[in-house]
Amino acid sequence: MPNMLKTHQKWRMLDENKETEFFIEVNWDKNDLKINECKLVKFTFPDGKVAMIKKEYLLSVLFMMGTAEEQMEMVPEEHLTVRWYETVLGIKATKDIQKGEMINVPIKLSLPVGYDETIGKLGSAGGARNKKSNILTH
Repeated sequence: MPNMLKTHQKWRMLDENKETEFFIEVNWDKNDLKINECKLVKFTFPDGKVAMIKKEYLLSVLFMMGTAEEQMEMVPEEHLTVRWYETVLGIKATKDIQKGEMINVPIKLSLPVGYDETIGKLGSAGGARNKKSNILTH
């Protein structure tokens, strides 16, 4: 499952007292593979101190703090759209069956057409959607 954010992102945050400003960053060095794809989250505080936390740890803590409804919104849903393709295969036997006899084998395949991944309530302001399409033509 790919990450939604691919480029450097920096958010200015304010604590609940609206007194202390700090920053949260992801993907801040495009050349460092250890931090790209949101693997690390960097917090920069007013005194200049920096804390870096693995995304997995941060997500785990947020998930544990959430209510059942909030946890359900954090779990991604995957929807795969498929198209059924039905045909008959013709096989020409060379052994154990009369030579030259045709064997028709019905086959039914499901071909992926599109992939849709949602996080949060679909259609709500807080929901996020990542859509891919792989339309097969013949």
